Amino acid sequence: MVSHGRRAVSITRDLESQHMKKVVLSVGIVVAQMFAVAAFAQGEVGTSKAPPPAKKASPEDRAAARAERKAEGAAAIKDQPPGEVGGVKAAAPATKVSAEDKAAARAARKAEGAAAIKQAPPGEVGPSK
Repeated sequence: MVSHGRRAVSITRDLESQHMKKVVLSVGIVVAQMFAVAAFAQGEVGTSKAPPPAKKASPEDRAAARAERKAEGAAAIKDQPPGEVGGVKAAAPATKVSAEDKAAARAARKAEGAAAIKQAPPGEVGPSK
């Protein structure tokens, strides 16, 4: 009987030992991952993330590059199908209208509005829902 009791104690200690090993292994893996993430976040040692210094372009080079970009942009807009977002819309014709014509059109609109209000059935304020 006594040996049976010692066996039970031995099994309990083995289970505690296995549980402790699992916990230590899990914590060790988590710590290793944390260090790995921190190391990769720093990047390579001694390298600079800044771009290399650019050479100064001459005014002629800048003008040539600007003209090339302008030509490419114009070609892209011409190739764009109508109705696409960002498309160039045709400008409205620039016709000059005299002040008298504007006043006449305004008076006509005002007269139409007054006639429409007179024809509305009594009790109605706005459009029906």
